[in-house]
Amino acid sequence: MDISINTQTIAISITILLIAITTLLFLNAKNQSKMPTSAEDNTSALHTTPIPTPTYGFSGYFTVLAKTFIPHNSPATVLSAIRDTKTWSQWNGFTPAFTFKGSSSIDSDSKSTPASGSATATSDPALMTGKPGWLDLGSEGAMTVFMNGDGLVEGSKKSREQGIIITVLEPLTSPLNSPQNEDQKKGYRIAWKSIGYAKWQLYSERVTELVEVNEGAQGRNGTEYVCWETFGGVLAPVVRLAVGGTLRERFGEYADGLRGFCGGRGGG
Repeated sequence: MDISINTQTIAISITILLIAITTLLFLNAKNQSKMPTSAEDNTSALHTTPIPTPTYGFSGYFTVLAKTFIPHNSPATVLSAIRDTKTWSQWNGFTPAFTFKGSSSIDSDSKSTPASGSATATSDPALMTGKPGWLDLGSEGAMTVFMNGDGLVEGSKKSREQGIIITVLEPLTSPLNSPQNEDQKKGYRIAWKSIGYAKWQLYSERVTELVEVNEGAQGRNGTEYVCWETFGGVLAPVVRLAVGGTLRERFGEYADGLRGFCGGRGGG
């Protein structure tokens, strides 16, 4: 009798726990699917339908997405701010520092060279490689992560170091089934994937697309910024439940910081 009672108690407890977890996941997804605006033309959101990435295609569990418009700045100018990790400490409170791994760090005496790839890439000054502290295709290293977004505040404690490798650095010559829905639009795409876990455990890839907006004297002129990171693996549901809302906030703040930094440089 005691064994039967204990078994029933355990079963009931497990059922209650599963209901609680399911409820939390539902409420968390519902709240995070909203798009709070931190600045005009700036939104961030959590998507339960994953957005494709270059490395992992349509696989994944959820996506964090941020959008903003950066006026009076070309896609090349915005791309340079993202690639030049030396500037991150001026505007990026989420990941304000990057440490290159081994030979992926470029010496100051190295000569800049065009990126390998298509003829368009090799002739495009925005895709030049070999600059000290700049992210190039294949660059590997670790971002210093502040999950509270306070990486620019003196004395703040970092959350962790996150390893990444740059997987894409290219002009926008072909669609990626992305939120931009581009059709031969002018701009650039840069992407990096996280490293450190086995793929079945947890994987993610972050994609940034920068599209030129030129609507003439009476319209908008600048760069449409869209950035998303798709997470997959058995731990992805845990990540979404634990820090999904936080990631959405940090992605929005990252977009704000980038927009402010580019605006402060006077455009280009």
